[in-house]
Amino acid sequence: MSYLILGFSLLVIFLMISSKNIFYKYSDKINLKIKKRLDTMLKFTKIAPIIVLFIILTLTLTYFKTKYAIRLSHAWLVLSFWMCTIIFYYIIAEIAIIKKVVIIIPTIGLIISMCNAIYLTPLLHYENIFQNINIMIPNLFGLIMLIIAYYITYLFKS
Repeated sequence: MSYLILGFSLLVIFLMISSKNIFYKYSDKINLKIKKRLDTMLKFTKIAPIIVLFIILTLTLTYFKTKYAIRLSHAWLVLSFWMCTIIFYYIIAEIAIIKKVVIIIPTIGLIISMCNAIYLTPLLHYENIFQNINIMIPNLFGLIMLIIAYYITYLFKS
């Protein structure tokens, strides 16, 4: 099961890069009113992960006295999936006016990313899935997902 989740991580990365390319292909047909509203959401996605990781780190060190590495790794990977979900939603909302089949790619990415984030949110599920794998592997996948999410967010804002 752990390899399935890591495979979904790679698929989300691939779908996010493909969705970015679709977004730029149809960027001239975007409704500017919707874009202004969604850009505020995108601004929030730049600072929210930093705030969330700071809060989780603080709670882990002060309140939850056990399983530091598991809890932080769990937060890292789930946060990555939620970030990707928000970016897929942004892309879908921006290009929703286009009545073409290409909107299926970001929709599939949104569904996969959201389902993984929801499934992995309980710590018990995360522990059961990644019990036989080195914690650094999901951390690496989460880091790659966050780097690509921040890169795509940066490209959308510029």
